[in-house]
Amino acid sequence: MIGKLNNLNLRSKLIIVIIITSLIPLLLLGLFTFNYLSGLLQEEVSENELERITSINHQVSYFLKDVEQMTLFFYKNEEIQAILKKDSDRSLNEKYEDYEYVRDVFDTVMGVKDWDVHLYVIGLNGDRYFSNDYLPNRYNTIRESWGVFRKANNAKGSLVWDTNYSVNRVDHQDIVLTAGRILIDSKTNEKIGYLMVDIYESAFSNIYEKNNYATNDSFLLLDDQGYIISSLPDKTNVGTRLKTTYYDRIMNGDKGFFKFDWQDTTSILTYQTDENTNFKTISIIPMDIIQQKNNLVRNLTLNFALIGIIFSIWLAYYLSKTVTKPLYKLIYLMKEVEKGNLEVRFDPKYNDDIGIFGKRFNRMLEKLKVSIQENYEKQVRMKDSELKALRAQINPHFLYNTLETVNWLARLEGVNDISKIVVSLSEIMKYSVRKGEDFVTIEQDVKQLKNYLTIQEFRYRDKFDVHLQVDDSVLNQKIPALLLQPIVENAIVHGLENKISKGIIQIAITKEQENIRIVVQDNGIGMDEETLSLVNREIKEGIEFDDLGIGIENVRKRLYLSYGNQFKWSLTSEVEVGTKVDIFIPYKEG
Repeated sequence: MIGKLNNLNLRSKLIIVIIITSLIPLLLLGLFTFNYLSGLLQEEVSENELERITSINHQVSYFLKDVEQMTLFFYKNEEIQAILKKDSDRSLNEKYEDYEYVRDVFDTVMGVKDWDVHLYVIGLNGDRYFSNDYLPNRYNTIRESWGVFRKANNAKGSLVWDTNYSVNRVDHQDIVLTAGRILIDSKTNEKIGYLMVDIYESAFSNIYEKNNYATNDSFLLLDDQGYIISSLPDKTNVGTRLKTTYYDRIMNGDKGFFKFDWQDTTSILTYQTDENTNFKTISIIPMDIIQQKNNLVRNLTLNFALIGIIFSIWLAYYLSKTVTKPLYKLIYLMKEVEKGNLEVRFDPKYNDDIGIFGKRFNRMLEKLKVSIQENYEKQVRMKDSELKALRAQINPHFLYNTLETVNWLARLEGVNDISKIVVSLSEIMKYSVRKGEDFVTIEQDVKQLKNYLTIQEFRYRDKFDVHLQVDDSVLNQKIPALLLQPIVENAIVHGLENKISKGIIQIAITKEQENIRIVVQDNGIGMDEETLSLVNREIKEGIEFDDLGIGIENVRKRLYLSYGNQFKWSLTSEVEVGTKVDIFIPYKEG
């Protein structure tokens, strides 16, 4: 597959590459956008739902506060206190009058309220008053150690709430919550009875339905113990404890929302806790409702992606055509050049990369024509040079023979000094003009140095002494040719020539670990710190320093070309003390 792609022409490759590089980011962007908007939509729905159930929870709280205020009215009503303190054996007429009074109070309190609640006044004297048509059995007998009676006694006059875990169904009205309070004689503070308020589940359902309840939504109202007080639309779980794996998360949290599975359906659960009663309102919305909105986002994303794909294909074709057309023109011109036609030229329309390439192609053709002409002329000159070189080969041999003649004449005349100088000069010339040897052994370079020193000794006489120390173990190691002579020459010319007293040059070539160390040290006039700093800087930057001399500069450059960063160079000097050159180079086996 890859081999077939590699064999395609440039236009096809560009189309494929542009389409792929456009589609992948486009698809990834579409997927990211869809996921992001879906999550954002889910969060927005959950936030809105949280606001809605917060409002519902507030309405429930207001409703329960109204119930509490109503019970407080009975709690402080002195007429009712007087009735409950009466003797149970009083006449029937008086009991009837008391009954009518309490009924009027019930009507007064409940007349303006559209609540599904029933009120019960239970006296310790045996009186029983109720707002509905009958008295439930649980209120006929006072069981002070049971349920709401026990809670009311412990509260000592405060209102208590009791969830009915066992649901009784009367006329299809389920009593889900009871508010209870003991009634006390305000003068003696003696307990004289109880006030009970039964709240039906429909009282809470009416609140849900007034707040845009949807048929697919589920609402739950939990007490502070996690028991379901009210439920919509399913009523079968009222009075039972909430059963879900997220129970602890709901009971321990104040508010929030999260995704979970409810009755085999993925849903969003939103909950909020009332700060006064600690009752929790829960809303459960199936994901299908949110998914309907997600489908709209998905369709919009797909449409935009399709438009992007169509545009990418068109752009790929247009760009490939724009790029390859001038390239095909260049290919045609190159074929003409292959045939020998150097007069063709490329006419660039734009100053882009291809236009620049075309201009350079034109310049290349111009230079090619000039190069062909120069090459022809060069070959002619080379033939002339070869002839001249052949003629010049006799010159070195003639010079060597002449020096040899001078040597023998000096010996015949008994002038040995001239003979030594001529022999040394002859050896130096042979060493300097040898061919094809960039590296020589240390033994060879030392021999060359001795020839040089022989000539300098005759020139300077007793101006200086030379102490040469070479380890036998390094004689066969190779170094760049003519390495030692320029350094020694620099010591003589710049260090000892202007010295009044006799000088000394110490040359040591030793082996240290995996390196060869070369030290050339003189006791000449030296350099001050400013001059030394300038010299080292000029050498480091590769700038020619006339006062230092071309020899030592040439040595360091050749060391760098031969060893790169593997060699070490140190040049130190002190006025009237002398100069020291210290070199470390790696082995160069012969």
